Amino acid sequence: MKSLREGISRIVCFVFLVLLALPGWVHGAGFQLFNELSARSMGNGSAMTARLNVAESAWFNPAALPFMSHNELVAGVAAIVPSMELDMPGGNDPDMQDKVYPVPYFYSAYKLNERVGLGLSFNYPYGLETEWDTDWPGRFYAVKTELRTAFLTPSASVKLCDHFAVGAGLQIVRGDAELQRSIYVPPVRSEIWTEIEGGDNAGGYMLSAMLLPFKDWSIGVIYRSEVVLELEGKAKYWDVPGPVAPAFSTSRVDLKLRLPATVAVGVTTTMIPNLTLSLDYLWTRWSSYESLDFIYEKAPGKGIPGTVSVPKQWHDDYAVRFGAEYELNSSWLLRGSYVYDRSPIDDKYRDPSLPTNDRHLFSLGLGYNLGNFSCDLAYTYLHMEDSKTSLVTPTLSGTYEGDAHIANLDLRWTF
Repeated sequence: MKSLREGISRIVCFVFLVLLALPGWVHGAGFQLFNELSARSMGNGSAMTARLNVAESAWFNPAALPFMSHNELVAGVAAIVPSMELDMPGGNDPDMQDKVYPVPYFYSAYKLNERVGLGLSFNYPYGLETEWDTDWPGRFYAVKTELRTAFLTPSASVKLCDHFAVGAGLQIVRGDAELQRSIYVPPVRSEIWTEIEGGDNAGGYMLSAMLLPFKDWSIGVIYRSEVVLELEGKAKYWDVPGPVAPAFSTSRVDLKLRLPATVAVGVTTTMIPNLTLSLDYLWTRWSSYESLDFIYEKAPGKGIPGTVSVPKQWHDDYAVRFGAEYELNSSWLLRGSYVYDRSPIDDKYRDPSLPTNDRHLFSLGLGYNLGNFSCDLAYTYLHMEDSKTSLVTPTLSGTYEGDAHIANLDLRWTF
């Protein structure tokens, strides 16, 4: 019991210090950010569902925790630098504002005994920020779109036999959103600036299993439930001409956002000396994102209760992830990976709030071990396939072109 209390107190202290160091808000470069969740996972392309002996299992697959040979804490941050341009006819090519977005994270794995493992993770697996200039041609559809989701996930797992374990966890989620755009009002031939802000707390769960069928092989599976955020906030307006002011007054607005359910299946092998190979398949139920419905106490332009619905009609899709990790010696590790991440966005409904398409991610990583402490670095180049504008933005015509650079650093402590 004394060792358990000491272990828990270490974890609590470490979590407290990490959270103090985190920035107040995180800004993600995409709606789903599973690749940016640690340097080790990024170097392996997030093909971590069947990995053993990693603290990141607290998020990727808690059922792996009873197989840990040690306890471990990990904390770090990814820096995402996205770039997006709309190539329009005539040479006027607006692009998104250049920014660096930090995505912090924390993981802990604690082996209670030979059969029971405990985990805790804190990360931002879903996020979005796109910001265009306030005078760009698509300002009536989107200028700034920001979603922040913080996940705190405690988990526990039990080894049912020497080769099989199951795990479960709670997902405690805080979500915040901010939307900005311009509204053209024909009666006064003027533009009005509008901003919507809202937030909510929600919850979900995850269930997982880990099987060791043969020596040097492991198979993992995890299901994450849907999380429904019912964001409550306000809509505000600026530069409103007097004649239409009653129709554009500050209003309460509710917005329901569904973070989709996912299923991941992975296999890992260490049959080649000093080399770990991992392959994951991730399925995401994006079809739950049918529309974005803004329920106003005073709808813009009307001043009475009403709903503004933006069609999305996303479809279920998948990602395939491959990672390799080579142990040069007791101190140095080399990593490399490739990820193919299909876009769930139907071409008919693409808009500048998230004009993404299929993505290809290429990563390199490096790990250095020094006793009980380790440092991991990773770099990822993300290439987005070109995508066309759609019918939901009739005043925009052209091709979206984008990529991103992601750098990652974390520190880990084993005990």
